Amino acid sequence: MNPIPNMIAHPFWHPACKRAFILDWDGVLADTRLDFTAIRQRYFGGRIVPLTESAEAFPSPIREEILAEIRRIEMEGANRAVPIPGAHELIAWLRDTGKPWAVVSRNCRDSILLAAQRCGIALPSVLLSREDPAVKPEPEALFLAAQRLRAEPDDCVMVGDFVYDMLGARRAALRCVLVERDHAEWSQLADVAYPTL
Repeated sequence: MNPIPNMIAHPFWHPACKRAFILDWDGVLADTRLDFTAIRQRYFGGRIVPLTESAEAFPSPIREEILAEIRRIEMEGANRAVPIPGAHELIAWLRDTGKPWAVVSRNCRDSILLAAQRCGIALPSVLLSREDPAVKPEPEALFLAAQRLRAEPDDCVMVGDFVYDMLGARRAALRCVLVERDHAEWSQLADVAYPTL
């Protein structure tokens, strides 16, 4: 008889042991060098806030102005996108091991499609962008990805490079891996951090 209830995750694990992978897009598979500093400075006092959600608090036409600026930055970034070193190898490993995977991103879908084309990355059948019902850090985004992968959430691992990836995973009770970030102040939210993908 197992004395540890199933709801308690075993302390010793490795991401490769998970059945399905949920990957962030920008900073994990594609490097688009997005910089929202000017938007944060102009509208949010320099604070790191969820931009699209926070834009909703502004009256029209400022709200539309913010959202248009976010999209412009994303599309410009997608046009200069390059694959993160190791992205093609990770995708090949997922394919060769038969592990289902999804992309869950806060970016607009058009920018993901354009960046994928420029990077030579074949996107998975499960692709969730901010046009979908929920976005990270809302756990529903990860629950939806797991459902579409036909995997239980606790059989999935979230791989991301930003605080919203880690928060989303924590809220959904998924294991989470932080990559491509050295000394991030929120790295303690990750189960494990690697300097590179």
